[in-house]
Formats: sequence, structure tokens, C-alpha cells
Amino acid sequence: MGVIKIPQSSVDFFKEHQDEIFKSGNLSEGPWNEKLADKIKKISGAKNAVCVNSNGSGLVAFLLIFKEYYGRKDIMIQSNTMYGVKTIVGTAGYNLVKFIDCKLETLMPSFENLKNAIDNYQGDLNKLVIMLSDMGGIINPDIEKISKFCKDKNILLLEDAAHSFGSTLNNKFAGTFGDAGVYSYYSTKAIFAGEGGVAVTNNEKIGNLLKDFIAYDRFKQKMPIGCNIRLSEIQALLVYSVVSNLNEIINNKLKIAEKYMEACVKSKIDFIDQTKNYNIGNHYKFTIISQEKNIVEALPKIKTTTSKIYDYALGESKDIPKKHLCLPIWYGLDDSILKKVITELKN
Repeated sequence: MGVIKIPQSSVDFFKEHQDEIFKSGNLSEGPWNEKLADKIKKISGAKNAVCVNSNGSGLVAFLLIFKEYYGRKDIMIQSNTMYGVKTIVGTAGYNLVKFIDCKLETLMPSFENLKNAIDNYQGDLNKLVIMLSDMGGIINPDIEKISKFCKDKNILLLEDAAHSFGSTLNNKFAGTFGDAGVYSYYSTKAIFAGEGGVAVTNNEKIGNLLKDFIAYDRFKQKMPIGCNIRLSEIQALLVYSVVSNLNEIINNKLKIAEKYMEACVKSKIDFIDQTKNYNIGNHYKFTIISQEKNIVEALPKIKTTTSKIYDYALGESKDIPKKHLCLPIWYGLDDSILKKVITELKN
């Protein structure tokens, strides 16, 4: 249906600097990793940023650190999330004790959903981690309340911010509300560079442990855990090149979203608004929803779609996959596709 395009200025920047890497012979653990980490710290406001080869590897690393140094062994994740999140939990050796229910209006758990899950937990809160995933480009609207609750209960909160790099809530950047967070630059994400991730935390101890973890702690030689999940210099440069055009990419997608929103309002189609309640999303997805019945029955004329947030649920939120659709929205979307979708919305 179309090709996800990298801004030309990002391509030009990458080409301008790639030979520096080859001439130096420093293909790993070099200056572009440092530059990218510094850029992410500046953008996000996080005190610590560590480049990793994927969002998933960063999440596993944090979970292993939480287990080894904070005594955590149980975890809850939300029902509406990627199956890979479940495998990440298993890879880190955690007991998955609960899937937290999600709301159709956000595709994420509300504070009440999370509190209900905690109230029914029979274990020790001092051994618990909550891992929440931002969905579709916005931050969980209840994340501030959830974060305070977790802190008060001594529950560690890990943010899977794969969908939400560039998004803010109350002017605070995605991934910085809990104890740690991880971004993704996989090829389908809102801000995309093929592969790569950056892990962030405001906790100095966790940040320092992660820096040693990603290189087996081969220099200090004190940690009992560690793995090579470093990002290569070439990939760090590519991510840096794309992240440098963060605002251009998001603004391009916002213009598309505004046209979809206008058409939805006129046709009385419910959608997830990424511009309200102090949330400013990156429009990774544009999601329309149907409260009463399955969306293909409610809106049979809408045929031009892209992949759903997820077409399955891991827990009890079984209606969410059936009651939402996602419209094409990516940087450089062809006008012909945009016009076709608008026509279908109007019809």
C-alpha cells in the first residue's frame, strides 16, 4: 500500500558521516553511540540514556537488573500488548502473575484497571514489577497517577515506550514516568531507523548498572549478569540521523491526522484523539473505534487500513481487537492513499 520513507535530510546526514566510521575502523562503542545517547537525554529530559540494539533487549536488561539488584520476581503486563512482551518476561525469568485489563478508549489500562489487578495480587509488592506499554503513539493518560501509586507501594514501574518516542503528557516525555523506559526505532515505528533502541532512566544506580550490563561488565568485572546488546556505530548514526528530524516527521503525520479527524467528526466516527487531555502523541497509528459492535460491521465501507494495534489480546480484553481499526498514517504518505481513506470515511 505504500513505503515508509526516511526524510531526505536524514539520508543526506547519514551519507555525509558514514565514511567517518569506516575510516576510523571503530564500528562499535564509538562516538555515535555517545552522541545518540546525549541527544536522547536532551530530548527526553532523562538523566541516563543507553543505546541498545532493540527495544526488547533493553526491556530484558532492565528486568534482569530489577531481579538481581532489587529482588523482583513477579510481573504484571497489560492485556493489549505485543506477544513479544510476554516472551520478554519469560526470557528474563519472571513469574507472569496477571494480565491487566485495558480500556477501548485508550487501548491501555486505566488506573482503576491497574489498582484492581494489584488488589487481587496475593504476593509481596516488594517483589513486583509492573510493565506498561504505550499504545498507538500516546502515553497512558493515567501514567502519572499509576506512577505515584507504584512508588507509594514500592512497585517498580517499567515503561515499554516502543510506540511513543516523541510523545508527551503534561509536557513530560514518554518513558520518563516510571523507574525506567525503552524506546524503539524499528522500521515500522513512528520514528524509524530499521532497528535499534535507547533505554532511559532517572535512577543513577540503574543507569550505571545498565551501562555495564550491555558490555558484559568486562571492564569493572563486578556484575554477575550481562550481555552484549550494544548498538553498532552505523546503526547509531542512522538512528541519530532520523531522530534529528523528529519534529518534521511528527508534524507531517499530524497534518494527515487532522484531515482524518475532520472527516471522522463529520461522519460521527469515534477515534482516539492524540491531541487532548494534555497528551500530544506522535501519531504512530490513527485508530478508529466502535463502542457498540465489531467495527467491520459498524463501518463496512472502510477498506483502506493498515495493521491494527494488535489483532489479538493476551488477557481478558478480547473486544479490543474486534472494535478498532487503524488508518494509514506514516511520514510521506501518498496523497492518493490519503484521498481514498477520506472518501471512505465520508461514505
